This record gives sequence, structure tokens and C-alpha cells, in this order.
Amino acid sequence: MQQFGSEKDRTTWAMHYAIVKAAIKQPQKTHEATVKGKTSKGIPYSYTYKYADLADVDKAIMDAIRKTEKDGKPLLSYFFEVDNAEEGVSAETVIIDATNGFMIKTSKVWFKNYNVGDAQKTASLVSYAKRYSLSAAFGIASEDDDDAQNAQQQEAPEVNDAALEVIWNAYINHDPVANNWIHKSHDAVTANKILKLSEDFKKQQAKAKSKRIKELKAKHDQAQKEIKKQGQKSDDEVIKNLVDHDDSDKDEHADQQDLFDQIVGD
Repeated sequence: MQQFGSEKDRTTWAMHYAIVKAAIKQPQKTHEATVKGKTSKGIPYSYTYKYADLADVDKAIMDAIRKTEKDGKPLLSYFFEVDNAEEGVSAETVIIDATNGFMIKTSKVWFKNYNVGDAQKTASLVSYAKRYSLSAAFGIASEDDDDAQNAQQQEAPEVNDAALEVIWNAYINHDPVANNWIHKSHDAVTANKILKLSEDFKKQQAKAKSKRIKELKAKHDQAQKEIKKQGQKSDDEVIKNLVDHDDSDKDEHADQQDLFDQIVGD
């Protein structure tokens, strides 16, 4: 995906995207198509599959956008960039954060046009490219899949790893929007990833604390040496001078609650 905007705006975009995506209900596959042809060995084949068309996919996403409006305003919007060339048709979905204008463009999908000159069939191909791009952008299964693919779609996380990392970094830096998002309910995959981030963060904090204890012990030992060298000063005065010049033990995340215990749930 290509992105356009600042890192702060990207954080907001990622959270709003996650909120909207979590609210999407998979559209019903009410349409049916039959594919016929011959294999390279001349053997005829035919199969039928069900699908949700572009209007169905668009409605599912727009319903989620309306459902997640804040103060009557949408969090996201989107549009398509389509290229209808002689070689084929391509489409990209551009997802925009409606609150700050930050946008991310999905990877381009391209399909060869075997019916150049046929306006109706070309229009159908453009529609298919849009549906394919939009479905991929928001994690919608718009066509029949086998069981394994269906399971993969159902277990897909709300956000990818890169977006989740952006949200997490905002969270540990006390961003209120990120805090609200982290502590709401999530699908199992996303919740487990957040729990893993929480565990890693807790380990990092414990490691930093252990390191700080060693540093303080070293300073205490240094103080004892200074006391021996400067017998005329009291122990309290020497130690006070050393500690007063060191504030590196301040915890930049002092107001964080116990993430490990409360990270999953409302």
C-alpha cells in the first residue's frame, strides 16, 4: 500500500480503518455465474459459483462506515483509480481518513481484457476489477472459496501487523484514541496479537527496571568511594549530590496500568 500524509495522521487512519473493518458484515452471495471453457488438452469444463457483486460489497462497507460515524461524521471514505488500457484493466482502492485527509492506496489489481472493443464486456471487467480491489482492501470474501480459504477469511485480523504496531506505539505514548481502541473487544487473532505486544512490553519494562537497579547500585558503590576520598563530607551529602544529578530512573510510562491483565476485553 502507498500512503500519503504524516505519521500521526497514519496512526489515526489505522485506528479508524480497524474500527470500520470490524463493523463490516460479510455480504450475502446472492448472484451466480457459470464458467465454461476447454483445458489446454481440449477437455471441456463447466462450473458455477456464487458471489456478491460490487453493489453488495460497497453496501456492506458503507453500512459499516455509517455505523461507526462519530458525531454524525464518517471516519473513512474511499474511491477508485481505474486504468482501462488496450492491454487490460486495472483498479486501485484509495481509502481516506475523513477526519484528516490521510489516504492509503491499495496495491493495483490488473486483468487482461480479451474483449477489447466490446464496451459492455469491458465495463463488466472494470466492475469486476473494482469489486476485487475493494474486497481485498476491506477483507471481504465476495466469491465462493474452499473451506480453507473461508476459514482464513473468518480468522483474518482487524488490522495487519504494520497498522497494529502504529496503534500500539500511539497507545504506549498515551494517545487517548489508541487507548480506547486497544481496550475494546477484538477478534481472536487481533486480541492475541495485542496480548503478545503487551507481554513483550512488560518484559521490556522488567528488563529496563533490572538495568536501572544495576545502575543505581553502581552509583551507590561510586558514592561509597567518594565518601572515602572526601572524609570531610557526610555520607548523606555525597549520596545526595550523586542522586540529584541523575534523573534517568524516571519512568516515561509511569501512568500505564497493568497491560497484561486488562489488554483483552471491553
